[in-house]
Amino acid sequence: MSPLIKNRLKLVFIATLFALPVITAWTVFKNPQWLEGGKTKNHGELISPAIPSKLSDYIINGSDVDLADLSGRWVLLHLDLDGVCDKSCEKSVFTLRQLHVLLNKDAKRLKRVYFDKSNGESKPFLVKDALLKVFTWDQENVQKLKTHINNIVDGDMLLIDPLGNILMKYHHDADPYGIQKDLKLLFKTSQIG
Repeated sequence: MSPLIKNRLKLVFIATLFALPVITAWTVFKNPQWLEGGKTKNHGELISPAIPSKLSDYIINGSDVDLADLSGRWVLLHLDLDGVCDKSCEKSVFTLRQLHVLLNKDAKRLKRVYFDKSNGESKPFLVKDALLKVFTWDQENVQKLKTHINNIVDGDMLLIDPLGNILMKYHHDADPYGIQKDLKLLFKTSQIG
């Protein structure tokens, strides 16, 4: 074999050696389901892209003091869409209270909010929880939220970041330990809130 052919083969080998990782990375990027069975680490449904919003856009009775307290914090928002909070809804609110305990030292970074559509009917389990902020909203506000987020049902929970972006949705019977893992991961990577 002539030296010219040997040099060309070496050049092709070196080019292939450097191109192979790039081609592999691009292939995996285009097919993420190949990694870990296609599962993500989050336990909620990621809303992508995140939806910029203000809580004041959806509520009727929010005072400036209450809303200022939520500004710059992570907010877990519990949605009451029909005004009737049954046992599963009550359990979901109780689970959120337990989640606050699970977060331990990071609990102060999370605020819990309940959007109530019951037209002023008092619910004893809401009054018992001093750390839960309750705001009222109506059907018009529910429809406004539904235009931004598809397939929300009564009892769902939304996670709002300190900048006001709605970024995750949890089903009403979501595992509190899963929500805790998501929040711990977010708190670890985020320096705000």
